Amino acid sequence: MKSPLSGSPAALPASELNTCRFIRRNQDILLGPRAELLFHVQYVGHYLCRREFHIKRRMGQSALLLLSLTGEGELRYQGARYRLARGACVLIDTRIEHEYYPLGDDWEFKFLHFWGGTSLEFLTELRGPVRELGNEEFARTEAILDSILEETEADVIDDYPRLSGEIYSLLMLLLSHDENRADHQSAGCRAIPDILAYIRSNYSRKITTEEIADSVNLSRSYLSELFRKKIGMPPHEYVTQYRLSVAKTMLSNTALSVTEIAEQTGFRDIFAFSRVFRRCVGISPVAYRSRYAAEDLPSSG
Repeated sequence: MKSPLSGSPAALPASELNTCRFIRRNQDILLGPRAELLFHVQYVGHYLCRREFHIKRRMGQSALLLLSLTGEGELRYQGARYRLARGACVLIDTRIEHEYYPLGDDWEFKFLHFWGGTSLEFLTELRGPVRELGNEEFARTEAILDSILEETEADVIDDYPRLSGEIYSLLMLLLSHDENRADHQSAGCRAIPDILAYIRSNYSRKITTEEIADSVNLSRSYLSELFRKKIGMPPHEYVTQYRLSVAKTMLSNTALSVTEIAEQTGFRDIFAFSRVFRRCVGISPVAYRSRYAAEDLPSSG
């Protein structure tokens, strides 16, 4: 491994030198027509920083790609905060004021400042400043950053087109991630009617979130996230609310006993039914029936 401080110490800001356990950072400047044609490196590095590390700034034309490795950091950007755990990948326009710092000691990340080519178009096209990479995406992103670090160790870079291609491959990886995520979310949204239909067909028996997710080929965690965003509550709460809605109709329009209604709406016993009903509706099932029952209910036989 390189020494704890790699690169020219004179070129490293004192605030970063004094707040990092490990710094490896390279810098390059590309001038002339190719600076507009090619993606090119401005800074590339690998930091392991202490709690005191803190960046708050606005820069000139530059895009920052940052990959969180170990520990946790936080990004503040455009009025929002983003937690950066392992696998979080940041892409921001540094002309906009931004701030990032560790949440505790020993936050490790690799980063790339770049510009040129269609950098601005990618910043506009990519969705949101932070995405959570899967294991394979994470490994590929880190490998490309490592390759760029190695290639910029030389005093003179002799293959700018190659570096431009590597930066482009990073951006395409993020674009592919965002497109796949959008497709998955669209598929999830299309599954909502099927999810609701499944619940309404099976509410009278014990059903779990896992079972509901399996019925539409979604993961349990994604189903829960989707439900919170689209329905406003977790799946298990929707099931409970749907059961109570059916129970209230039965209490108002049938002569079934409270025990029978509890059984037919999926509650394990009358005690669980009464407890949940009182918590959610504010009165007991018996009191609800007394208040809202239709006149001349048929006998339950």
